[in-house]
Amino acid sequence: MAIMQPVRVVVVGMGARATIYAREALRHPARMRVVGVADTDPAHVRAARELFDIPPERCFDSAEALAQAEPFADAAINGTMDPVHVATTVPLLRRGYDVLLEKPFAVNQQQADELLACARETGRRVMVCHVLRYSPFYRRLKELVASGALGRIQNIRMAEQVSYFHQSVSYVRGKYASPEACGSGMLLSKCCHDIDLLVWLMAGSYPERVASVGSVFQFKPEAAPVGAGERCLTDCAAERDCVYSARRLYLAHPQRWAANIWHDGGMPQNAPLERKEALLRSPHNPHGRCVYRGGLQIVDHQSVLVGFANGASATFDMNGGASAPRRLVHITGTLGEAYGCFEDGCFTVSRIAPSAPNSRTVETVAFTAEEMGDAHGGGDQLLVQDFLTLVRGGEPSVCCTTLDDSMVGHRLVFRAEDSRALGGAMLAL
Repeated sequence: MAIMQPVRVVVVGMGARATIYAREALRHPARMRVVGVADTDPAHVRAARELFDIPPERCFDSAEALAQAEPFADAAINGTMDPVHVATTVPLLRRGYDVLLEKPFAVNQQQADELLACARETGRRVMVCHVLRYSPFYRRLKELVASGALGRIQNIRMAEQVSYFHQSVSYVRGKYASPEACGSGMLLSKCCHDIDLLVWLMAGSYPERVASVGSVFQFKPEAAPVGAGERCLTDCAAERDCVYSARRLYLAHPQRWAANIWHDGGMPQNAPLERKEALLRSPHNPHGRCVYRGGLQIVDHQSVLVGFANGASATFDMNGGASAPRRLVHITGTLGEAYGCFEDGCFTVSRIAPSAPNSRTVETVAFTAEEMGDAHGGGDQLLVQDFLTLVRGGEPSVCCTTLDDSMVGHRLVFRAEDSRALGGAMLAL
């Protein structure tokens, strides 16, 4: 019996997400080896080279330079910024690489069509990083729906509450604050996970029409507290009591998203507080800006209404600046319903049963902390393992998100944004 060699992987865009995926090579060296890196930031290249012992000749300063070299790996992990996902993936496909591509895989329909056409032309595999499909919470919901226990699904309600901490770091002060910076709006950059799950859970029927509304409700100048300045640590009289104080959020009470600030600023996470404060005081650092005076160009709340081809319906709500991160779901079928919260690690199944007490049966499906794992429910690791199976020509799990699968959710987002721009008009997909 032949010994299976590890899948050789090159990483393109060695940011936070790609690093998480690439580290699976350290956990499972018999299955995967990182043999190359491409990144425009020399510090990222240097870190990858040291972490994975990559030879200098396989370190590149751009995806374009990598694509010009003779192929030396089986696959690529693409963690570049959203607007260049397609531009950096197409050359890799043409060079024979299969690609694990961070979501969203494209920022508009034209890009999406280009990538799909290239994948079909070259016959290469593209798997999109919808990691939440792999969490035990959503995977068990999918199995429940597929079993027919809830009957035919007639409605799904989903919501994402984006915590005020994450909202401030990534979407008000961060690199996703404007379509010009990240290539898309909030619904695509933050919620394409959720829209993908919504379509996946609807069990075979496809979205046919969509309407959406949303606006900047909270993060605008007229909502600023009295005495607010332009920057928290330099000219703000309201900083001491403001919940969005950069000092309070990122220095005094940092959470995991604060690491993005230091990473993007080229500063070690364990740098002294004095250096971190100096970075926030810099007039060029966006994370020291007043959240109300930063000129936010994306919405901070949005609602989506979807009609499916079989007559079913769904809604999705995104609320930015919530007290805590929460993903809520309520699935209603002709025989019962399931509802719960991802962060709580459990959901309830209530089924119609005329002869039972209260005319229904109720069951709680709960997961241990070990089962739920990290913020993505352990999905990051399972996703990489599924990708390696796909590259080897094996049969991936039901959670695997091919480019064709992901296209449905992405198109739904694109049309929802068109609807929002038109004041909420119902549009065909």
